[in-house]
Amino acid sequence: ASAPAVPLAARTRGLRKVYGSTVAVDHVDLDIPQGAVVGMLGPNGSGKTTTIRMLLGLVRPTEGEVELLGRPMPDAAAHALPDVGALVEGPGFHPFLSGRDNLLRFAAAEPRLSSAGIPSAVDSALERVGLTGAARRRYKGYSLGMKQRLGLASALLVPRKMVVLDEPTNGLDPAGTREIRRIVA
Repeated sequence: ASAPAVPLAARTRGLRKVYGSTVAVDHVDLDIPQGAVVGMLGPNGSGKTTTIRMLLGLVRPTEGEVELLGRPMPDAAAHALPDVGALVEGPGFHPFLSGRDNLLRFAAAEPRLSSAGIPSAVDSALERVGLTGAARRRYKGYSLGMKQRLGLASALLVPRKMVVLDEPTNGLDPAGTREIRRIVA
């Protein structure tokens, strides 16, 4: 007897993106099972980030189909994205706010958090990525690795069905890379 099919977190068929005369992504078929940890490897400019942006509905494909958590993208983005935490092309935070204050702003926009639950969610996310000790420092004073960790914390504010991270270990030392891998696995 065959095992039951594993539900898919993401699926693409014939995914293609063209910018002018540049083919950024060319007919990509993906089946990403729920619960899987998947990495995309390739040189700069090979279409990894563009593929991620199409998965999240941030960029409309030139051709092909995208499903995220069983919903067609980008048309169903409003329904799928609350279940997705994402960090794409580096975090964007206010430089003069502390890491904690930046996360408080992210959490205030999170539809799945009550106002009363925001402080504990922020503290938990900071602890999970190892930034509790630096939480009150200004973001502009963070190292690149600390900025990456804060971006990861923003993606992990609430439990998610899927987390999408674009180069989550960029700027991290070997110990930081191991820690991110531990958090993700």
